[in-house]
Amino acid sequence: MNFGEEYIFQELEKLDNALKMKIEVYLIGGGNMSLIRLKDATKDMDVILKKENEFAALKSALSECEYKEKHLSLYERMGSRIVMENEDGFRWDIFVNNVCHGLTLSPSMISRSAKKFDFKNLNLFLLSKEDIFLFKGITERERDLEDMHTLFLQGLDFDVMKKEIKWQSENSDTAWIAFLFQRLKKLQEEYGIAVPDIKEIEEMAEEDAAVSLILEKMNSGHYTIEELAEELQEDKSWIEKLVKKLERAGKIKI
Repeated sequence: MNFGEEYIFQELEKLDNALKMKIEVYLIGGGNMSLIRLKDATKDMDVILKKENEFAALKSALSECEYKEKHLSLYERMGSRIVMENEDGFRWDIFVNNVCHGLTLSPSMISRSAKKFDFKNLNLFLLSKEDIFLFKGITERERDLEDMHTLFLQGLDFDVMKKEIKWQSENSDTAWIAFLFQRLKKLQEEYGIAVPDIKEIEEMAEEDAAVSLILEKMNSGHYTIEELAEELQEDKSWIEKLVKKLERAGKIKI
């Protein structure tokens, strides 16, 4: 069953009345698309919180509104802290700062977001179309590929997304860009579209995967540039460039 804006607003009002403290909630999924009129309705509210105490407050308020915890293996793999559902089947999928163990709610994402509802205790922010696209690009759900196509047709700023991907890569030890690249390839194949800068994103994915392997190797011992190049079967000068980049970031010592 899907739920429209009127139902969502009604549930938000209930939640606001149940909250015991002010919290900021960032909406990232189909609920966001529903509220900006890109979808007629949604099954759930995929949200990110920044702080642990906000998570505790939201969970308690949802319980007071008669939402029950639901165990879904897909969301557990995605790193969801909890899924809560009411008797109508309307769900809240709650993440704290991070989705799929890779993509973080960054300062830039927050600056691009727009406040949609400003209740007494609940401030609800909608992430930009570009950031929803990125979050949907690292999930396993097929319906997210459809949503990515819908967002793509609205016109997206790929320069903004490339900057975000770069920041995320530099601030995470998880190699997730390769998964995003595969999803973009699938998007192109299934919908017959051309994703801008796909070659550049592929190069970023290759670098991200190599950096993750270098860090994994370095955690288990000492390596020379030559040894890393041989183990990863990559060009020595490219490996040297990545190693120097990691040193500048303070992740390894040469």
